[in-house]
Amino acid sequence: MKSLPGILVGLAVGAIVGVLLAPESGKKTRKRISSESDSFFKDLQDQLQSGLESIKNQYNDYVDSASEKAQDAVGQAKRKAKQ
Repeated sequence: MKSLPGILVGLAVGAIVGVLLAPESGKKTRKRISSESDSFFKDLQDQLQSGLESIKNQYNDYVDSASEKAQDAVGQAKRKAKQ
């Protein structure tokens, strides 16, 4: 995940350079740039959404684990207090 921004920038630069160096008319090139940028941003949005869901899942797992540990500690404290 740490290298994701670098990969995305590399993909964007590569796509732009490839489109600009292609031997097509200006109109076709502009259309192609527009299409590829739309695709790039859609992919970026999907990856960000996936990353956010992963973070949410990790957070929820952490909260569940911490809650279980807290309940265990409370149970142990109650048992010791009864003795």
